[in-house]
Parts: sequence; structure tokens; C-alpha cells
Amino acid sequence: MNRKFMFWDNPKQAVVFLVVMLIAIGAINIFSASYKDQVSSLFRNYIIFAGLGGAAAFVLQKLNYRIFLNKRFLIISYGIIFAMLLILFFAHKLPPQLNIFSSITVTMNGATRWFDFRIMRLQPSELAKILTILFGARYLGALLAKNLPVTLRNKNILGIFAVTCFNGLLVSQQPDWGTAAIIIGLLVGLLLVAGLPMLEFAFIALLGAIAVCFKYEDYHLDRIKVWFDPWSKPLEEGYQAVQAQLTIGSGGLIGTKWGEGTFKFFHLPEAHTDFAFAVFCQENGFLGALVLITVFVVLGFALARIAVSTKNEKGFILVCGVSLFVIGQAAANMAMVCGVLPVIGVPMGFISYGGTSLVVNLIAIGLALSVYNDEVAQEKARSVLEPQERRSGLHVVSRRWHNDA
Repeated sequence: MNRKFMFWDNPKQAVVFLVVMLIAIGAINIFSASYKDQVSSLFRNYIIFAGLGGAAAFVLQKLNYRIFLNKRFLIISYGIIFAMLLILFFAHKLPPQLNIFSSITVTMNGATRWFDFRIMRLQPSELAKILTILFGARYLGALLAKNLPVTLRNKNILGIFAVTCFNGLLVSQQPDWGTAAIIIGLLVGLLLVAGLPMLEFAFIALLGAIAVCFKYEDYHLDRIKVWFDPWSKPLEEGYQAVQAQLTIGSGGLIGTKWGEGTFKFFHLPEAHTDFAFAVFCQENGFLGALVLITVFVVLGFALARIAVSTKNEKGFILVCGVSLFVIGQAAANMAMVCGVLPVIGVPMGFISYGGTSLVVNLIAIGLALSVYNDEVAQEKARSVLEPQERRSGLHVVSRRWHNDA
């Protein structure tokens, strides 16, 4: 596990270095992208949340990750997150005169996704992503450890799938279809990693298609249409996609000078959140974007090294889940901003502004490093025990030979 990884002595060093690098890039990008707004407060908040998330990651990597796979811990955590998602659901659906939750929830741009605790805002759907990974690690890892098939016919797996879909349904009603897709997609990804039969995967995909057909609204169809041709309605539904592509293209090869990107001032909506990557591309150009993509790719490989080197099946699934979450969400955001995917409001970890998102990404990294530290400790224990066992075996053979003689 401590084997050299590229330029680093081990994959843990690589993960820490790359995450710190991403936070530094994110802080600079938030400062620039939010220049038209209250730049000092947004930048300050980003640094505060990065500090909180970093402290959480440091503590978590020191703890045994199995604590968080305990059945009681998972049930209590699910109960809390489920209650919060349910409150947000009612806060969004109830008429104003009946909404008893208006004082503790926040509605922005027609979406009710946050709790307001005065000192900070919390987005429970981000916590639901981590919970999905933990549930998958506990139950899928247990099946792998026993060499049992991973199938929806297993009552535990079917239960987790149903619970995750219900969480996704509640999140989609905030409305936040992008996050709902990520929550469900994380579990489906882990099921595939654990060996879910392709026939059952096709069944899940069919269920998803049916659910979308029943739940879609007119604006969803409009988004699909402008996804294929955003220039058909450049000032209406296609506005975000068009402005994002113009912002990226205006960066050229090396970008404008830092802080001098112009689209963030008047044209690009959500420049410091969902479309922060577009601002980064304008100010750093194609070469800067290539560097950022490379950082995420190398981080993915470092996490993969930790996963494949982990002998504990639950730890393996946990690190796979973290990699799918951090790298997969970043890839989805880049694809969305570049027009490869429709605009669904997926943030880019570490780069987009969002307190809960940043903290949750760092918590995920802390859990992955906890798996790494545990595996290193297990290797050291095995290296101490194996010579003792060999000596003990030789001693027994020697005594038997002596007695026979």
C-alpha cells in the first residue's frame, strides 16, 4: 500500500497534495468568478468551509472507517437526513400561509434545498450522497466478503435501492433533478462495481426511463430540446448553455489575464456555482482547463490505487464510492458546462461555490484516507505476525522431530 505512486511516495500523499491544489484553484476561481457580487464574503466563506471540511477530513482519516458502517449509525443518520428532506419537501409544496417551516428553510430561484441555521446554510441532499456510499459499502462489501452474488433479489440490496430511490424522489421535488440523479447514480455505480448482472442493470435503466417519463414537466423537455440546439433559443431556455460555451471559447489557448474574464459580469448566470468551470476556462484558457482536468484524472487514479490495494471488501466499495462521487460529479459538471450534457445544476467539487458541497467532498476524501490508513496498519500487523508464525511452525516441527527421534 505504501508503494510509490507517480511523483509521490504513496497514493495518500498524492490525494492530499491534489486536493489541496484543487482547493487553492477553487479559492482563486471563486474570488474571480464572484467579483461582480460580494466577493469578500463569498471568498471568506469558501475559506471557512474549506477549513471546516479539512478539519473534518483530518479527524476522519484518523478514525476507523468501520465506525461509520455500523448499522445503528447508518439508521440514525438516515433518519435525520430523511426527516430533513421531508421538511424541505413540505416547505416547497405547502402554500405560504400553511408553511410552518419557512423560518428555517431557504428558497432560491424557485427551489427549496437549504436549511438556514443562521451561522450557516445546510443542504441535506449533499449529505445524502455520502450516506448512499456508506450504505453501499456496508451491504455490498458484506456480500463480496462472503462471495455471495450481488443482486436485487437480495432483500438488503433491494431495500437499499428502494430507500435511495425514495431519497432521490424527495430531492427531485425540491426541485433538484441533477442531485437526485447523482444520488441514485452513485448506488447504481457501486452495484456495477460489485458485480450486478447486466440484465438487472438494464431493468434499473428501464425503471429510470419510466419514472422520468411520468415525472417530467414542460421545462424538462425544453432543456432536452435546447441541449441538442441551444442556439435555437439563445435568449430563452438555451441562454445558460450558450453563454457557457461563449465564455469557454473566449478563453482561447492561454486565457485572459486572471480576474479579467468579462462574461461573469453581465452574461453568465451562476458564474461562481454551477458554471465556475466556464469562468476558469475563460481566464486560464485551454491549457489551464487541461491542467485542471489532469488534476482530477490523477486524483481518480490515486483513489483507484487505494481501492484496488484494499483487501477489505467494505473498504474497497467505500473508496470506489468516493471516487465515483468526486471524479464523476466533476466530469458531469464539465460535460454540462461544455454542452455534452443538458444543464442540470451539478456543481464541480472544490471549484464551484457551495459550503455543504465543499465540506462533503472533503469528508469523502477523509473516509477514503481512513481506508488507506487502516490497510497500512493491517499490512504492518501482518508483517509482524508472519515471521512469528513461521518461527512458531518451525519450532513445532523441530519438537516433533526431536520426540520421534
